[in-house]
Amino acid sequence: MAFETGELHPNTPHLFADLAELLLLTGRFGRARLHKNDLEGLLTHGAITVDEIDEEEAAEEEAEATEISTAERSGRVEKQLEDIFTHLAYRAEALVGPYPFVVEKERLVLVDGLTPQQRVYRFLVCCSRLRSFQKKGVPQRWAKHFARISKVAMQGLAPATAETRIFDANSDDRKDYYSTDLRVALKKMGEDLGVLKVLQEECDKQDPAGDAGFDLVTTVGFNDGAATNYGILGQCGARETEWPSKTLEAHAIRASCYFQLMFQYPSVMFTPVCFRSATGEWVDNRAATGILLADRGRMLSLIDAQTGWDPIVQSEWFTGFETEFNEVIAAD
Repeated sequence: MAFETGELHPNTPHLFADLAELLLLTGRFGRARLHKNDLEGLLTHGAITVDEIDEEEAAEEEAEATEISTAERSGRVEKQLEDIFTHLAYRAEALVGPYPFVVEKERLVLVDGLTPQQRVYRFLVCCSRLRSFQKKGVPQRWAKHFARISKVAMQGLAPATAETRIFDANSDDRKDYYSTDLRVALKKMGEDLGVLKVLQEECDKQDPAGDAGFDLVTTVGFNDGAATNYGILGQCGARETEWPSKTLEAHAIRASCYFQLMFQYPSVMFTPVCFRSATGEWVDNRAATGILLADRGRMLSLIDAQTGWDPIVQSEWFTGFETEFNEVIAAD
């Protein structure tokens, strides 16, 4: 399976840092270390994503108009590289145990013999750039696996008595518990949440093959005959730039279309992206508005509070992921 660099995000350090890590993880350079100069070549000759091409073209036009020297133009690339390594240094300090790299002044070094938690980190960073893995079915399959690991993370937000299930249309939980027919599944979801009333007519209007925007559902039942159980609604976004548009899909406001609610259930957005600036703040607070945002670092923290890393890396789906990932390394 080929790993393709694809379009670059030169002015978005948290995304370019993912590419730098993946270049090492996939063995692109044939060594366990990456120097700043390796990235400089990519910045200079790589294709720029359409989201940032205007910014790059504007900078180039300004340079031509003001007759900026070649040395001064290279300063822009140097600043981009500095921002990337500053962000990588943040990861090394903030993530510690799960982080499988050592960050030096101008080098990123992959550690020998990844631990189970570092292997999970590798999986998450792969999910943050699915477009680079060019093999039929792989992006879709790994996105489905991301929902599985998000389920584990979501369990860390609820008591041990809670039940967390994947509501996505193609999940095992839909087949074995809710029903593959969304119209039936919504009614079961409403029962578990203990809503005051399931709006039957609205549920029956839905495409039976969909998921209504809900990927995960956590419930804590009281079985006392009164309306409203505790619940958490979750959405998974395994795409590097598209996920912010999905943050409100699993919001309680959307659920009120199908149920008469007495309680506004909290909503969580899971993303494999490390959505942080070099200071640890969100890159953009708008993406974290109205929901609890669980990015890569928070997911790792929530998983660490569960039963441990071994059950994940020993699972059938994770073994399948690593088999496919090792094909990437073999191909390079």
